[in-house]
Amino acid sequence: MRWIIQGGIFMLPLLICSVLMVAISLERFWFFTKVMKTPLIDQTRPAEVMKNLRRYLPALHTIITISPMLGLLGTVTGLMRCFNLLGKQATVYDPVEMSLGISEALITTAAGLIITVIATVFYNYFSARMDSYFYDYELALGEASADESNG
Repeated sequence: MRWIIQGGIFMLPLLICSVLMVAISLERFWFFTKVMKTPLIDQTRPAEVMKNLRRYLPALHTIITISPMLGLLGTVTGLMRCFNLLGKQATVYDPVEMSLGISEALITTAAGLIITVIATVFYNYFSARMDSYFYDYELALGEASADESNG
């Protein structure tokens, strides 16, 4: 909790991104496990299944994209805070205040990067599972059409 407060205002959207990332990842794990028990060729509505498998992945990708930017914004505001202190006091400055600005910069940067790295792992995992599932479907369709033409 201390880091959230020390990280400044941009920690709030980063916190929201992290909660959404965890929620989406857990939901997708549950959904993928449930749906992928049955091959796509055996599903009654394969197009709908494919659409549902893609659901929320754009949101996860958005989190991957904006989290480092939010972290960078926190870095900029933290450094602005430091330079503002230096500008006000030409020769004497409070090292505690300077360290708070630097701390804000580092915390938001780290938070944005951590969220991005974890979200990227989940996004790539789900994308790879989907690709494999769809590939198996295409193979099954190819085998089914070959059987029909030979039969």
